[in-house]
Amino acid sequence: MPQKQLNITANPAPHDSIPADSTGTAYYAPAFPNGLTDTLVLDGHTEKQLSDYPVATSVVGKEPEYYQLTPVKTSGTLVLLMLSFLLVAFSYKKGWKYFNTMLTNVWSVKRTENHLDDHTISETLVMVALILLTIIVEGIILFYGIEHFFPGSLSRNVSQGVALTVAGAGIYYILQLLILRYLGYTFSNAKSTSLWIQGFNASQSLMGLLLTPVAIIMLFIPEFNSLMLLLSICLYAIARLAFLMKSFRIFFNKMFHLLYFILYLCGVEISLLLIFCKITTFLLDKQIFCIIFAVENKISYILSQ
Repeated sequence: MPQKQLNITANPAPHDSIPADSTGTAYYAPAFPNGLTDTLVLDGHTEKQLSDYPVATSVVGKEPEYYQLTPVKTSGTLVLLMLSFLLVAFSYKKGWKYFNTMLTNVWSVKRTENHLDDHTISETLVMVALILLTIIVEGIILFYGIEHFFPGSLSRNVSQGVALTVAGAGIYYILQLLILRYLGYTFSNAKSTSLWIQGFNASQSLMGLLLTPVAIIMLFIPEFNSLMLLLSICLYAIARLAFLMKSFRIFFNKMFHLLYFILYLCGVEISLLLIFCKITTFLLDKQIFCIIFAVENKISYILSQ
């Protein structure tokens, strides 16, 4: 758009008629000593005063959007993911052999080992890093799952909600591990128990690797959360089914050993999962998490005063 030039009509005094002060410096009298007047000429006609132009009484803009705090917008969730990724990458340098034997550990029930089957501390570190990654991604997926079926139950304080779900996933893993060791110690020998625990940790590690891209998609593309929740359930079921098959192959050598397998199904795969879901549902129905968040926020506010 071309710029218009503002021409101000004035009759300046000739230079010869400008009096000089005592120092000999020329004095220029102001053209508008009382301010600008209405004689503002623009392209040959006088322009209106600023007060004569219309004023916008109502400005129409965009409707404000509700800011929804999600796990990806909190630093705690991303820090947990980054630490788990760094730990896996750090331990991979010396413990890369564990990735080669992970699938074998999920399925194999070989009871004789040679010197090539010895597991080093580095491989154990890789397994621990993968288990931690599994717990973290399970906690993130569990957070979105709870928010999907119980909206608003954890979103009031997202960071603490993610921390609770990650802690719940960690407690669930530890309980499973303790029950497996107890059942193996009570009803089997050390070798079978070792194979059982080895298969459990390998299935958990593999499941964590498969669930990691699912959790990342849920964090950054929440439009696909319903589909990702369904995919997570399928991957979890496949991992558990693979472990069930190995458990069956370890213990079902005689008909009497069927009792061990039934005890395992009732103690680990069914009862523990039902108890965990029942406790979570009870806490959500009674809004215990909301009360915990409110009390913690109140305490933080009092301490900050």
